[in-house]
Amino acid sequence: MGKIVSSRKGMGSHAVRWYILVLPVRHRGDPARALRMEADRSVKRDEAMLEYFAPKYIEVKRKGGEFVPTERPLLYNYVFIRSTEAEIYRRQRSALHAYSFLPRVHSGGESHYPYLSDAEMRNLRWVAEAYRGELPVYVPESGRLVKGDRVRITEGEFKGVEAVVAVQPGAGHKEVVVCIEGCLWVPLMRVSAGQYEIIGLNESGKHVYTKLSNERIFQGLHKALRNYHSRGGVTDADRALAEEALRAYGKLQMDSDVMRCKLASILLMAHTVLGNREERGELEAFSRTILPLLKAEQSRALLLATLYGCTDNNMYYHEAHALIVPWRKEPDMKKSKRQLLQWLDDYDEWLGHRG
Repeated sequence: MGKIVSSRKGMGSHAVRWYILVLPVRHRGDPARALRMEADRSVKRDEAMLEYFAPKYIEVKRKGGEFVPTERPLLYNYVFIRSTEAEIYRRQRSALHAYSFLPRVHSGGESHYPYLSDAEMRNLRWVAEAYRGELPVYVPESGRLVKGDRVRITEGEFKGVEAVVAVQPGAGHKEVVVCIEGCLWVPLMRVSAGQYEIIGLNESGKHVYTKLSNERIFQGLHKALRNYHSRGGVTDADRALAEEALRAYGKLQMDSDVMRCKLASILLMAHTVLGNREERGELEAFSRTILPLLKAEQSRALLLATLYGCTDNNMYYHEAHALIVPWRKEPDMKKSKRQLLQWLDDYDEWLGHRG
C-alpha cells in the first residue's frame, strides 16, 4: 500500500476524523450490524471503543391489518466511523471488509478520504434525530376529536367516505359516532380508532379565550423550558407550575383549531418540563396530524415554535423559522407576533442554534 497523503500536513493516516464509508449497492439488511459486532469485540478485547454513526428512520408498514413500525437506514448504505485511516484499514482486514472508503479527494497535490468535521457531524446527528422519531403513519386518538371535525374512513365497508363527528368520546361513549354525508340510508355509524384520518377541524367553537389566556402560566412554562435545556435542569417551582397547568387544562376539550393549538402548546411545555415523554409524544403526534389543517397563521406558528422548543427537532426548527422570521419585516407588528419571535430567538439560544 502506498503512502497515504492527508489534507492536513503532519497528521497523515493518524488523524482522527468522522470518515464516510459505504457498503456495496447489492447489500441488503442493517448497515450497522457488522459495526455493532466489531464494537462488542473491541470491548471484549479491551481495545479502543469503535465510535460509529449509522442513522435510521422509522417506517410504518401495514402487515396483517395492523401498522407495524420498522427501522430502515436513513442514508442508504452510508455509515460514519470516527477513527484514523490506519485503524479503519486494520478493522477492514479483520471484520469490516464489506465497508469501503469513498474515493479520495485530491486538491493542490494533497488528498484525503471524505470526512465530516465534528461540527458537521453534530449537525447531521441533529437532523437525523428528527427523522428517527418521525412516524409517517399516525392513527389519531378518538379522544382528541370534537364534534364537527371532519374525518375520512380508511377501513371497513365505508372506506374512502368522508364524515363529520356527531358524538365525541366521553359520557359513556368509547367510540366516535359520525354522520356519513350523502348516505341517508345509514345516517349514523360507529367508527373505531384506526379506521379514520382527520381531514378538517371544527372552526365554529365559541369558547371564552380568557380560559387559556393565562400569561403567568404561559410565560412561566416558557421560562421553565430554559431551565429544562440548561445544565441545572428544572426547579421545584418549574415542576409545580407545570403540574398546576395540567390540573387546570389537562382535561379541557377545545372546539376550534385556534384554541386546540393554544391548549396543545401549554400541555406540550408542561409535559416537557415534567419529563413526561410518553404524554408529550402523544401530543406531538396529534400536533403533526392537525398542522396541515390549520388556517390561522399565528396558531400554526405557536404550535411549531412550541414543538421546536420542546423537542429540538430539526424539522420543526426549519418550519418555525420559515413561518415566523419573515415577520421581522412587518412595520407594525402585533404584540403576539413579537412574543413568538422572542420565543423563537430564546429557543435558538437555549438549544445552541443561534447564528
